[in-house]
Amino acid sequence: MGCDICELKNKENIVYENDKIIIVLADSPSTSGHIQIFPKRHITIMEQLSPEESSYIINAANKTSMILFEALKIHGTNIIVQNGIPAGQIIPHFSIHVIPRRTDDGLSLDWDMKQASNESLESMQQLISEGIIYDSEKKPSEEQLQENEHINTIKEESIDINSNIKEEYKTDKTIESDTRHISDIKSNSDSKKTNYWLKSLERIP
Repeated sequence: MGCDICELKNKENIVYENDKIIIVLADSPSTSGHIQIFPKRHITIMEQLSPEESSYIINAANKTSMILFEALKIHGTNIIVQNGIPAGQIIPHFSIHVIPRRTDDGLSLDWDMKQASNESLESMQQLISEGIIYDSEKKPSEEQLQENEHINTIKEESIDINSNIKEEYKTDKTIESDTRHISDIKSNSDSKKTNYWLKSLERIP
């Protein structure tokens, strides 16, 4: 079965796209301006993100939240991950929700709080702590070591071309295409806000 996100079936909802992420207006928004950020690579849950993808998409969510504050004059945001069906995930493609919030907007994301016993807290603390310690002490596999070495090599090689990055970035056809796309889908919006979106998102490292 195909993936609607991978196939870009709702292109009219896209507000930004590059080779790593797609940012769209949610089909069923909780509030006006509700955004979803999807990795371009098809994955279903957060655990399948690579460290690089995880860092990039979280940074994109932070940038998007900042843009919503400025563009929509909101009072807050909820940044939410629905990771798996029991957590409310509907689309089988991982995403981060950025939900604009305003004072007295009527949206409730509260849940019933339950008092935990000291015994259950101690037991849970031990289980989670042991899991964290085990994970931090695991030796990297040979494949991971090779991948890290490859990444370091790329970083070293990139030092020599840093001075040319800005000029190459300006002439990159993908960036030009992104710019034209943003202009088309925001034709009825203030051009200053559109430029602000684009410039802010393209500063994501």
